[in-house]
Amino acid sequence: MSDRIVRPSALAEGIFRREILSWGLLGLALGLVEGATAAVLVKRHFAGVAPRFVVNLAVALVSGAPAFSNVLSFVWANLAHGRARVRLMVALQTGFALLVGCVSFASRAAAGLVITVASIVSARVLWAGILTVRAAIWTANYPRNVLARIIGRIVIVNAIAVATAAALVGWALEARAIDARWLYGAGAAAGLTGAWLYRAMRVRREFRLLAAEAASGGLSEPFSLGMLRQILKEDPAYREYMLWMGVFGAGSLILTAQLVLVFSEQLRLSSATQIGLLAVVPLITQPIFLPWWARLFDGSHVVRYRSRQGWAIVLASAAMCLGVFSGTRALLWVGAVLLGAAQAGANLGWNLGHNDFASIGRAQHYMGVHVTLTGLRGGVAPPIGVLAYMGLEWWHRGAGEFALLLPLAMTAAGTIGFNRMRGAFGE
Repeated sequence: MSDRIVRPSALAEGIFRREILSWGLLGLALGLVEGATAAVLVKRHFAGVAPRFVVNLAVALVSGAPAFSNVLSFVWANLAHGRARVRLMVALQTGFALLVGCVSFASRAAAGLVITVASIVSARVLWAGILTVRAAIWTANYPRNVLARIIGRIVIVNAIAVATAAALVGWALEARAIDARWLYGAGAAAGLTGAWLYRAMRVRREFRLLAAEAASGGLSEPFSLGMLRQILKEDPAYREYMLWMGVFGAGSLILTAQLVLVFSEQLRLSSATQIGLLAVVPLITQPIFLPWWARLFDGSHVVRYRSRQGWAIVLASAAMCLGVFSGTRALLWVGAVLLGAAQAGANLGWNLGHNDFASIGRAQHYMGVHVTLTGLRGGVAPPIGVLAYMGLEWWHRGAGEFALLLPLAMTAAGTIGFNRMRGAFGE
């Protein structure tokens, strides 16, 4: 077999150039509602205008919103079935941008906190729909042998845009040269421009796709909660994998929410530093380490991959904990780099891991199980982490930082679970 690199065709490159600017602009809007960035904004902007307990729960909700929004991914997949993809995509992008813009109208009061949280969570729900529809468009437009490279270029541009928006929020909160809420209006304008540009996109041979979907009728069973229960009941290996993913993933979600509170209330870090540690550095680091994780993933079952990649999350969490307990700023920055490197591998496993369990034709159903369970833990885990932090603070002022041991223990337990599974797959 030849190792010659297959380059994207002129048609594929043309499609790529047509959509890359749109995703860059939408990335600027997305960066404003990323979990860590939104959590820092809520904590900083509404501290003192609402009860501390309420503000901290709001931090938990917005930090978990990117994961929680996945709970409705199967709804978007069923909605897209038989519909023109670009038209639906533009509608979702427009709604997403408008919801981001709603944050700019939220007053610095308790009612403004409600508007902010509701707008951010709703925007993330629509973004989950965008991701669901986008996957089908990319599969139709780009040949399989160049798909990963083209999508990788889009992901890098999007990550840079998201990191830029996060950095701007940190600067606005710290310098106070402008109200950070105005950035959300600018982000909405960028997102609307991206949606307007996306109207020029086309889906290759879409008429065949829509005809096939229409012809399938009831033969193509939509994903449902009943199907989720059926898959978990009939596939014990996937059920166990989802169990350890639940423990492992919940730990990662708890960590972010707790770090926002610890950085703000215990270490008194500036907003710019918090966003730099939790958003900017991890986002910039991820594209650097992604190729290495991709090579590790190739040719290995996801259980073996997770049994190794999981320790990277544990190491990053441990570095963050040590940085907090010792008050060492340099160690926190090391932890941020490690967190970005580990998240690059985690994202790869999250997007592709289900394929190692699913039979031909059931990959989308297995992914539906995964994203739905991710959404459930996104809604539950961050509030639990915040309650653990608040409980320790109630017991003894300053003890809240030790709540970080909870996500550290959970990610370690999940990784140990993956290692225990390796034997069943001949690893």
